[in-house]
Amino acid sequence: MSRKSLTTHPFDIQWRKALVSLPRAVPLATLRITSPEGPQPFIMNLPSRSSHRIPLYIFVPPDITEETAPKLPVIVDFHGGGFVMGSCLEQAPFCAKLARDLTCVVLTVDYRMGPIDKHPAALEDGEDVLSAILDPEVAGYSPLRKSIAKRVCETSSTTTNKDSKRRSRLKREMIDLDRSRIAISGFSSGGNAALNMALSISSPQSRLEWPSRFPADHPSSIPLLLFYPSLDCRQLPSERTRPPKLPVSGGFWAELDDKLMPTYLPREQAGESRASPGLADLRGLHPRAKMLLVLPELDSLAEQSEVWVKKVVEGGRGDDLAVARYEGMKHGWTQMPVSWLNEEEKRTRAEIFERTVAFIRGVWEGGTSVA
Repeated sequence: MSRKSLTTHPFDIQWRKALVSLPRAVPLATLRITSPEGPQPFIMNLPSRSSHRIPLYIFVPPDITEETAPKLPVIVDFHGGGFVMGSCLEQAPFCAKLARDLTCVVLTVDYRMGPIDKHPAALEDGEDVLSAILDPEVAGYSPLRKSIAKRVCETSSTTTNKDSKRRSRLKREMIDLDRSRIAISGFSSGGNAALNMALSISSPQSRLEWPSRFPADHPSSIPLLLFYPSLDCRQLPSERTRPPKLPVSGGFWAELDDKLMPTYLPREQAGESRASPGLADLRGLHPRAKMLLVLPELDSLAEQSEVWVKKVVEGGRGDDLAVARYEGMKHGWTQMPVSWLNEEEKRTRAEIFERTVAFIRGVWEGGTSVA
């Protein structure tokens, strides 16, 4: 299940972790059913700052040409699950759509989680992926590009549409990533990681200097797509304020969340700015960050997001934040299988995915205000 042993943990943690890990056993081929439009991802194991490798599910756009190949935009995506569960597979419909509509490469990160690993393992994995895009000196820079170029050329050689002759001329050396056009997306706990990628934390907020991998002089605006993010981890799920219309959950699943989440983030660290990025000083938020915040009404995380929205506005960054509120929608609805959704949930899911595409495109094209 992991690079380390789960058996070193108490049995009540072992079986709970095994249970929530079952969706990760779904075969990759299932995506041809759940995400039939494609593109389908391939998996690459990226070198990290230490001995482990970071699995990436990589979506390559289907319509790359000689003109677009040398500067492919990139989106780095983080799944949800409280840093103890969740899977890159649930991200496939969203990531595939971004790849298709924006002609970009999408990397969804299979980051380390609890109880095997502890905070800040997931953030370090995210930083290493971002470094592999931005920094030619890191170990992952060349392998990432070679893997993507290989996939593009393999796809090109099997293309049979009207553009096949043009695409067949693509050579691996033509293909590269555009280091100026990068977006970050994240869902729930993945939204926590996404916001972290654009933060620089310093004393007294952190015991160590923790700069963003985006350089201060990054040449372009950076879209941050925050879907119902976990911004303040000081409360366990059962301790959060519930919206009036949200049914009370209890019993097994509530206990499971409360048991597992502290195995990744110890309670004594939950108030630190890296663990709870909504608490971070906004002066550390990258000046080129442009944020889209998606808030469903039926979500116990909504209250902390609204607190953060007020903080952003009062901190002078309101023009860099767009908020999309969805009445009657529940936490995680955008990543659930479509067959689970009612008609209104399907409609709003499609709507926010289209808005996300438009948001990224607008920011990459130089939009100065998103509010």
